[in-house]
Amino acid sequence: MANLRNYNKELFNICSTKRFWMCILGEVEDQQIWLIRTRANIEHDDPRLLICSGFHGEEKAGPYAALKWLSNCDTSILRKVDLSFIPLVNPVGFKKGTRYSTPGEKSNQGFCHPEKGEKRSREGEIIYSNIDLLMPLAKDGYLSLHEDILLKEYYVYTFEKRSRDMIARGLLKTLSNHFPKSLTGLTTAGMSAEQIEASNEPSVMVTNGWVNHNKLHDGSLEDFFYHANVPRIAVSETPGLYTLKRRVNAGYDVIEKFIELSLRSIKRTKRKIESNGR
Repeated sequence: MANLRNYNKELFNICSTKRFWMCILGEVEDQQIWLIRTRANIEHDDPRLLICSGFHGEEKAGPYAALKWLSNCDTSILRKVDLSFIPLVNPVGFKKGTRYSTPGEKSNQGFCHPEKGEKRSREGEIIYSNIDLLMPLAKDGYLSLHEDILLKEYYVYTFEKRSRDMIARGLLKTLSNHFPKSLTGLTTAGMSAEQIEASNEPSVMVTNGWVNHNKLHDGSLEDFFYHANVPRIAVSETPGLYTLKRRVNAGYDVIEKFIELSLRSIKRTKRKIESNGR
């Protein structure tokens, strides 16, 4: 409990100092799920990005990376982009050190594809009940910070209809600055091609650190945003078999790079639209 208490205390101090806007999306077992916004006003034309972390309670680096970024962010960036964070989606799992707050309740599934039969967790219900609030905040992009706690290799998911684009390449390059090796030739569950064939479980292969999530829709929040036509979606997976400090620093740089590349992509898209309109 002390870790969660200290985490929330630091989060409150940062938001108070930086004058960030805070809102409780809901509670699970008396633990609040917070939405943090760098701006209170949504009535503007600047890009909007939503960043989430802490879907899985044993994946500690993402929430601490979000905390570090909020504490150290460059104020010039905040004048260019409207940023929203859900830094700790699963506070109960974080407190317990368990993947899910309740065994069997998958905290990042059930947001779409009801034919798969996945039910939303208590955290998922809270996120989904606030989707009309969150959708405008993710209008231009969504990033989710995750970890694979059993690996020493990193990888990223993106939802691309073609080969890896600028954001996928940029995030992989960023992670390569922190870890020596990307995952390749295995699935996200660590299975080989032969094991996939022998298994009835749906899975997807990681190739040179990249997963085209367009090939495997799993009902996650990022999957939901994909079907809602959010134009830029990425999920980073830092390797959990390194020190927490190293993983937090990597997550911090992933946030920085995602913002940078999203703004570059948005500018490029605007130029194309303007050029086509002439």
